[in-house]
Amino acid sequence: MKYFSYLFSMMCVALAVTSCNEDPELFKLESYPDEMHIRSSVESIVLNKGIENQDAVTFTWDAATSPISPQDVVTYKVCLYPSAMKDSKSDYIDVGTQTSLTLTHNQLNSMVAKWALPGNPVKVTAQVLSNVNNETKYVKPEVSTVELVVTGYEKYPQNLYMVITTDDGSVSTQKLEQRQLGTGIYEVSFNMVPCNYHFTTTAEPYPAYGMADGTQMEYVVEGNVREFRNESSGLRTVIVDTNSEYNDCRVLNIVQLPTPGLIWICGNGCSVGWNTNTSSGRLEMVGSAREPYYYAWTGDFTAGGEFKIGLGNGWGDQFFYAPVENADPLSDHRLLMYRFQDDGGDLKWVPTVSGRYTLTLCLLADDMWTKFEPAN
Repeated sequence: MKYFSYLFSMMCVALAVTSCNEDPELFKLESYPDEMHIRSSVESIVLNKGIENQDAVTFTWDAATSPISPQDVVTYKVCLYPSAMKDSKSDYIDVGTQTSLTLTHNQLNSMVAKWALPGNPVKVTAQVLSNVNNETKYVKPEVSTVELVVTGYEKYPQNLYMVITTDDGSVSTQKLEQRQLGTGIYEVSFNMVPCNYHFTTTAEPYPAYGMADGTQMEYVVEGNVREFRNESSGLRTVIVDTNSEYNDCRVLNIVQLPTPGLIWICGNGCSVGWNTNTSSGRLEMVGSAREPYYYAWTGDFTAGGEFKIGLGNGWGDQFFYAPVENADPLSDHRLLMYRFQDDGGDLKWVPTVSGRYTLTLCLLADDMWTKFEPAN
């Protein structure tokens, strides 16, 4: 009896082991053949910054159908990636029920710039996915791809060069730099006189930025470059924004701080107290590279207390003082040029409210003001 029990146990173990060795049956989504056959309007293209807002390529494909019901709506989304690096896909572009997608030179270049250096051709794959919208059953998307070769351009050179011709005929050059690389916003401050000017991207005459209309620029690769005109004299800041949303050049009269970027708050009307040049009291530039004339401080203010804005290391340095004694920043938004205390008295702001607020200063010399509003 013991023998038969032992034999039965061994048979159960053998059956269990045999069952474990069998491959499990996994659920697999059914794949469907490519009905879309995506096509590209070009086999290869050299992108051109001079026509960056014009169409570069159009992808078209045939409509996909639902294997479940002809009433199902089919939508599409498209991505691009370098053919040799399938993991480096662009964001998918949702085109809804459309069976085409057109990209401008700028849009395509923004993708290609992540995969290849300017001027280097790269083989790119465009991929379209179909999505069947069925309420009861998920359908695996169809996939269709097409290849093309794309050569991109340099979107943002490291520097720009301002070519200046003064009214007496002398020619000089000023280098503009980006506060933050990759923004396409360039800046230089220097003493200007009445002159004509344009911008180049290298030491060569082309490519260049000339005047299109007012402050707007046009990108020129050959031929005549229209000059901008400046009539002002004195220290000015030239800001050039090459992004397509703006594409402009502005000559601004920005207040030049005694120590660039150093500006702080103090007083018993704020949480900093009567302490000079503290890290907790520093105002930060909040206006981006395009608007480097906005500074702000967020902190706790106390009604009835006083504060002023310092620009040096201590009490003997220059300050932004209130426009009048006990000015309420909540209602009086005037901002006067900084000065020493002896040049007008120790005038301070006195808030009429307590709480967490943001104090903002606009340091455009021709339009100086403050803003005082509750902090988020």
